[in-house]
Amino acid sequence: MTARVKGHLDWDSLVDYWLGDTDAVASEAIDEHLLHCDACGAVFDEIVALSRGAREAFARGAVPAVLTSGFVDRLTSAGLRVRSYRVPRNGSVLCSVEPGDDLIVACVEAPLAGVERLDALLALSAPQDHGQPPLAREERLRDIPFDAAEGVVLFSPRLAEVRRLPTHELVIRLLAVDAGGEREVGHYTFRHRAQAPA
Repeated sequence: MTARVKGHLDWDSLVDYWLGDTDAVASEAIDEHLLHCDACGAVFDEIVALSRGAREAFARGAVPAVLTSGFVDRLTSAGLRVRSYRVPRNGSVLCSVEPGDDLIVACVEAPLAGVERLDALLALSAPQDHGQPPLAREERLRDIPFDAAEGVVLFSPRLAEVRRLPTHELVIRLLAVDAGGEREVGHYTFRHRAQAPA
């Protein structure tokens, strides 16, 4: 017997359904509800369209992301060429991107046990040619996802932007945030070598 949904479905339930995170009973109930409720069907269509747009932007390298290792594994299994750089706590790495790369992943190691919230500060710097001032940009990512048990955070920068940039340096600082303030749990330096023009 199929369970019935009373009223309208909430956004979170529809997103979980779209992602396949509902159990068989809930999925069947949502299937049945969507067959008869135009309002929930319209919201579900918006979720599908939003998801497609986000996937397309991510595939074009237009958006940065903080990822999970499971998600990276699925992308690799789907045939994407993932260039990965693993960096120990307070370490650095020389890195580059090749024309055939679909995704760059920076895997940074950190002691995350007991961390309630994690922020990341990203500082990009690059020299400029012909007397122009150097490129410098900072960005703060708030409340990023992390897995304390794994002790790593996976960043994927905007690949399209990385391809356009000259040789540059990116410093990522991870900050544990709680009621008492914030403390650095690690910093990581990526020295990116730009590809020579073809």
